[in-house]
Amino acid sequence: MKNFTSLLKLSLIAAFFVSCSGDELTNADLYQEEVPQKIADYIGSDSDYTMFNDAILGSDIQDWLAHQEDITLFAPTNVAFENYLSQNGMTSINQIPQDELAQLLKNHVIQSEILISDLNTVEELFVETMAQTSFESSSHIMSIISNHDGLKINGGVPVITPDMLFDNGVVHSVDQIVELSTARTFINECLEFSRFKALIEESADASTAFTTLETKFKSGLSQELTVFVPANGAVDAFKSALNAGDTNNNIAQSINFAVSTQLSFQENYEVSELSDGLVISTLGSDVSTSLTSSNEISFSTGPFSEVVKFRSQDLTSIQTSNGILLLTDKVLF
Repeated sequence: MKNFTSLLKLSLIAAFFVSCSGDELTNADLYQEEVPQKIADYIGSDSDYTMFNDAILGSDIQDWLAHQEDITLFAPTNVAFENYLSQNGMTSINQIPQDELAQLLKNHVIQSEILISDLNTVEELFVETMAQTSFESSSHIMSIISNHDGLKINGGVPVITPDMLFDNGVVHSVDQIVELSTARTFINECLEFSRFKALIEESADASTAFTTLETKFKSGLSQELTVFVPANGAVDAFKSALNAGDTNNNIAQSINFAVSTQLSFQENYEVSELSDGLVISTLGSDVSTSLTSSNEISFSTGPFSEVVKFRSQDLTSIQTSNGILLLTDKVLF
């Protein structure tokens, strides 16, 4: 892929602003010159965000928008809240459970500045939101900003008004609520996962697998996920080997087993929790973890299986609301 995504943990480069010399001003120019205020002041004074402002009053988010520096807010308009309430059979924000509402609102805040004008040549960007999982570890949940066919957040939310700059960050207006990402969000949207998505679609239990990957986590009602996600090239190599080595017409059965082995409903295994000798139960075969001589984690399904590693030490995992994706260099089989 031309520009494979990297995890954004620091601010992007600042936009270059042109002085008033007859050139057309951008949203960034206008908001920086005419509204030199904190994001919280803007949200509290603009009639388009009254429902969002009511929802954050007295919360951590209101404090962040007033005092944190270099943040990004995808600000949901009144239309966004009205549509969300209607879609979920509600008439008031007060009907949304408080814990759920808090995480939903935090999902719109990123602790670094992202200018939409800087993303023209970026196909995908993974960003860490202020929302956290409801697992024991309470890790920050990531979102994906994709630019394949118009810029969208988590696959479906377009930016209405971008790059409104304020003293402590940037605001992008959205007319839809940005819901917490799930494992399926990234498998659907990331181009580097497209072959894995296709492999799931070929399996006999594709519908069940996709339903599980997108099911919201609720303690006591659903399970935490760990999904091993091989790169496109790894999936292509796996299928080529199947086609070359199959003599008994068992390709479909092998694909079913391979997909099952990439899926674990045992726990949300963060990279820091992986240790030498750990056994992860999947729907296919148990996966054992080992430490290599260079102190890197590797995975295998048995003494004669291929050793599988992370495809990159720079980006080993993606945390979503219902589980974690571990990014591997081969298909576990």
